[in-house]
Amino acid sequence: MKKFEVYHNFDVSQISYNKIGGIISNFYDVYTKSGLIKVLKTITNHHQDYYIVGGASKILFPTQFIRQNLIRLKNDVIVESDLDIYVGAGTPLKKVVAYFIMHGYKGISALLGIPGTIGGAIVNNAGAFLQEIKDVILSVEVFNQGHFKKLEVKDLKFTYRHSIFKEQNLIIFSATLKKISGNKAEEIAIAKEAIFKRCNSQPQHENTLGSTFKNNYPHIIARELDELGVKGMNFKDVKISTKHANFLLNLPQIKQKNYLNILVILRSFVYNKFEYMPDVEVIILRW
Repeated sequence: MKKFEVYHNFDVSQISYNKIGGIISNFYDVYTKSGLIKVLKTITNHHQDYYIVGGASKILFPTQFIRQNLIRLKNDVIVESDLDIYVGAGTPLKKVVAYFIMHGYKGISALLGIPGTIGGAIVNNAGAFLQEIKDVILSVEVFNQGHFKKLEVKDLKFTYRHSIFKEQNLIIFSATLKKISGNKAEEIAIAKEAIFKRCNSQPQHENTLGSTFKNNYPHIIARELDELGVKGMNFKDVKISTKHANFLLNLPQIKQKNYLNILVILRSFVYNKFEYMPDVEVIILRW
């Protein structure tokens, strides 16, 4: 089995969900623990910087890069034991959710339509329709300061769209998930309803990073953007969806600065009307 692969002068727009991104010197696909160690050692020996990506479904990449390396974990694996389920950080979230549903396990069926990997879902505590990935996490295996170690769920500081991984430089390598027995037919019904709602309320098959801003209860950001009348507006190569005001769509030749400009504009609109500043859900890499 391959430990890792490296691609030089890699066009990041190929993996970006909104097709924004420039050329980076080295792009690594890592499959194993020893591969991760080897890649990080190479980068460190060259005194270079790096960033870890998963499915890149929530990342706004820069048009020009300063950092020299991106690392994508590709350990796509699901292993079930009597007590729990082991998943690699590079396993697609949709694949994990589908596995749970088809085996009659409950807790994350409503997440079926969310893109990205399980690693990214953990970083962002991905959720939908009152379910979150934290609901099934037992522990997470991370790489930090040259060693792999296990963190229990109580150590992960899960809150709404947040985890400890947004505070500390820890690399998620795998996770152990709990098996909560349910009814397969009921879980399929939950997943179907979630997909139906998502298809009817959100733009599908578009170049988008999903929800742009977080809800700040009792503030519901999509409802407030609707009230501001911004649906369908076009701001210099970025268009607000006519279907969901919290989704930004790209027009050809867009650059990161165009996307950032509209974030500033929309945040100021919300602040002037509702007197609070909405937090951005998209991860912005300013290189």
